[in-house]
Amino acid sequence: MQVDGRQLLETLRSLYEPCSLEEFPARSLSILSKLVGAELFGYTSFSLQETSIPRHYTFPTIEAGIAAGSFTTQRQQFLAHPVLANYIKSGDRQALAISDFLSEQEFYRKEALYEGFFQRFGLEDQMLIYFEVPSVSSTHPLYRGQDVLGLSLNRDRRNFTERDRLILNLIRPHIKQAHQNVAAFTKVQQQFTQLSQATEQVGLIALSMDGKVQWMTQEAEKLLHQYFPQPKIPIALPDFLQRWVNQQISTLTQSTEIPFPQLPLHLEQDKKQLRVRFHYHPAIGQVHLLLEETQLDCFSLKSLEMLGLTKREAEVLFWMAKDQSTQEIAKRLGMSDRTVKKHLEHIYEKFGVQTRLAAVMYALHQLGIFSS
Repeated sequence: MQVDGRQLLETLRSLYEPCSLEEFPARSLSILSKLVGAELFGYTSFSLQETSIPRHYTFPTIEAGIAAGSFTTQRQQFLAHPVLANYIKSGDRQALAISDFLSEQEFYRKEALYEGFFQRFGLEDQMLIYFEVPSVSSTHPLYRGQDVLGLSLNRDRRNFTERDRLILNLIRPHIKQAHQNVAAFTKVQQQFTQLSQATEQVGLIALSMDGKVQWMTQEAEKLLHQYFPQPKIPIALPDFLQRWVNQQISTLTQSTEIPFPQLPLHLEQDKKQLRVRFHYHPAIGQVHLLLEETQLDCFSLKSLEMLGLTKREAEVLFWMAKDQSTQEIAKRLGMSDRTVKKHLEHIYEKFGVQTRLAAVMYALHQLGIFSS
């Protein structure tokens, strides 16, 4: 019994080459066919859950896989396979053949198994290996809900050798690892695609600390063109927005005091509002602008909270704007006069103002309801 080590090594190199999860069955069976001869090679995915339906792919005769799929829709017929029954009972993953369990006459008497599938394709024996795999999120129906894979060699006569068995046992852990690699790569690729699609739907701009644009999403580019109708300059902010960004960066880098919360920039157009939020990431030395377009809100509690106020502060300012006194607001909101005054102090501090009128005017201006 001899195994060509060089051929096996070349085969393993091919097995670990990158491919998609959908391509893996054809790839693995094609590689297996170069090591061990057979009339038909099969790739089966299934789960031990009772509701699972096995799925099959065969090479080079695809029709055999379709027939196997029809045959195994009845789970009892699938479980009647002696090698599979042994795997389920003992967990034995080593290469085993039907001929290890049944004589020819015993095999022929398994009418559902032999006549239902093997005889149709002129097959007299089958050797299999199994291995468990993590559940894979894939659009390919071969993998959905399945957690066990089986590879099979199918021959038209009973002539499997110990070399064939050794080859399958040697390559089994490599096929399993190659599948795990492909599955992990596919999962990351799917997540990256989803993230890219989600990101492109968000108005996001990345800037260096000197205010230069590093990249922007398509949504951000669209919003900039909509709210700043000027000649399009590749990878650059409109002048007004650039000045605002430079001011925010300057405040961050030059001030030695604890900075005030950086309020977003608001722009109004056609009853819509563009809100530009400034985010500084010191760990990576980068600034992000988040552009959000909304229908222009009226003077409401929700819109006041969006200016950075707490729910209680928004309620106080809302009723203050309706010319309610401190006592009237306290009675309406079920709090003491002292608590109302405390909320007012917080509002003044957040808005950088000192009077009730200035606080209301600031809110109206930020919401685009009043322009000075």
